[in-house]
Amino acid sequence: HCTDVRPLASLSVTCVMESNGQRESASASRSFRMGGEFLHPDLIRELAQEIITRTSFLFGAKQPHGGEMPVVMAAGGSGILLHEAIGHAFEADFARKKVSIFSDMMGKRVCNPGITVIDDGTIPGNRGSLNVDDEGVPGQKTYMVTDGILTSFLHDRISARYFQSEPTGNGRRESFRYMPMPRMRATYMDNGRDTEETLIASVKKGLYVDTFSNGQVQIGAGDFTFYVKSGYLIENGKLTQPIKDTNIIGNGPEALARITGVARNCLIDDGTWTCGKEQSCAVSCGMPSVLVSSLTVGGRV
Repeated sequence: HCTDVRPLASLSVTCVMESNGQRESASASRSFRMGGEFLHPDLIRELAQEIITRTSFLFGAKQPHGGEMPVVMAAGGSGILLHEAIGHAFEADFARKKVSIFSDMMGKRVCNPGITVIDDGTIPGNRGSLNVDDEGVPGQKTYMVTDGILTSFLHDRISARYFQSEPTGNGRRESFRYMPMPRMRATYMDNGRDTEETLIASVKKGLYVDTFSNGQVQIGAGDFTFYVKSGYLIENGKLTQPIKDTNIIGNGPEALARITGVARNCLIDDGTWTCGKEQSCAVSCGMPSVLVSSLTVGGRV
């Protein structure tokens, strides 16, 4: 028998601006495992300033030309791509059913050395953290990929028994109306050795993506499409033209294998992320800035 208290407070802001007949909008949010003390005036001012800056940016931005190119992903919210395009494939129910592309990859190399991917239920105050999961298993920090090697799936009690492993505290459900299943918590990539500046400087022509929006993922194959709300062109190692309204297209495992640089600026995004795998669960995500050597960018011809 165990009990848990799970406060959750969230704040979301949407801004709409219009200038000379052009209308732009953007949104931002914060969410933590805490109560009413979360709604502090300083946080509200911080979020308001962030969303004003983010919306204003879009007036000078253009849709880039499409094609295959290197992509630098900014630290923080870019972790949603890690969650959607890669993280679900590490959930052990998909591995047990042979749906995941990583089903038979345990102990094998899935990406370059120096890359470590973690799912953590122990970050204080984090939206995705749990003292215990919905099967009574204590929250813990699970290393799914360690130095490029697949070292663990995310287990509930059923999958742990099947794989003759230990549950990892990932047995989660939306409410008592649902059965628990393996679900992510706070999923992120650990720090590397580079800086964001050196990653950008290494790209002759490519894209720097900052803010992601909607995405679609085929979990079995790992194919994904994500909408990029804002970013920059990279030309001769420098950020130049602001960009907006483009897509990046790729395959999760292939993109993971194409990561050639990882910065040491890991940031866990504090937005109102919610995973909808058959039921809704609060999660969070994050990553340092990373360089993917090649992705398809959808844009102007």
